Amino acid sequence: MALALGYFAQFVSPDEFSILAFFSLIYPYSVFGIFITGCVLIFLRSKLVWVSFLALVFSSATTVRQIGFHFQPDLPTDKNIFKIATLNVKNDFNHENTNQIEEFVNDFQGSLPDVFLFQEISRKKASYIQNALKYDFSSIDEHQRLNNSMAILCKYPLKPVDVLLNEENHPFAQIFDIEFPGKTVRAINVHLHTNAVTLRAEKFSPESISRKDGLKKLFEMIRSYGKNGKLRMQEIDKIIPYIKESPWPVLIAGDTNDTPYSRIYNELKGDFSDAFVKGGVGFAQTYNGLFIPLKIDHIFTDSNFCIYNTDIKKVDYSDHNPISTTFEFCKY
Repeated sequence: MALALGYFAQFVSPDEFSILAFFSLIYPYSVFGIFITGCVLIFLRSKLVWVSFLALVFSSATTVRQIGFHFQPDLPTDKNIFKIATLNVKNDFNHENTNQIEEFVNDFQGSLPDVFLFQEISRKKASYIQNALKYDFSSIDEHQRLNNSMAILCKYPLKPVDVLLNEENHPFAQIFDIEFPGKTVRAINVHLHTNAVTLRAEKFSPESISRKDGLKKLFEMIRSYGKNGKLRMQEIDKIIPYIKESPWPVLIAGDTNDTPYSRIYNELKGDFSDAFVKGGVGFAQTYNGLFIPLKIDHIFTDSNFCIYNTDIKKVDYSDHNPISTTFEFCKY
């Protein structure tokens, strides 16, 4: 039942039946539970094992959004391969009240993506990273309203298209055309409205929700999750025209504040490919601040991109893990 409710959450507006959001959060764990149950039933030689088998088959198409089964191939040396990464840096690299920008710079000194998208970063910190990692181009000086929110650092020239603001006058999408060698791509850096789960995550633990007051606060958080989901849907509606009207191939990356089993994920992804589904391996976790690990940062590409590897790097200098993918242009 938990698996079915989690599955149907992706087709329901987030502000309706918000309790479904809880089951979408635990969806991959429901799959694990069914797998373990199936193993036990095999051991017991129970005829009910076919129920677990059918449930796993039913869930397989959505399970791969967070559990990858791709072996990481060696990158070809005779093709132009590019790499894009995205990271929410958590309060301008002040994670756990400590400036951790040096740890980030040291981490990526030897494996620099061609394009790096940031959320929750200031102009000052983005400029520091650009100089430290020697990026030639950036979005830092392209728009005055990006002082403490988003940035793009790139090895190739950038042309600003637009910056989309929410009702609180905060950017939630940064749209640029990037001139790759011989190719132009529209890149959309997103940071959708908070889901109200990650903001309250540190207040919860398995012990706290076992108490009556903790359980009450948990359900309040889930209701808020649905309400804020409606705001994310409104933001996506404003992004879609820039995708449909783009004269170039499009990639979308950033912090969507929602899981792979949500309506928000489906609406933003549309007909695009999820880079993790195409090239990821292992259990995908991009947010570390909750006792239930979440994948809320994503990279989507249209059919002009061929994905090789998609990696999620475990780090300590943010409550998010950076996600990166390597690709080539295969139809363009």
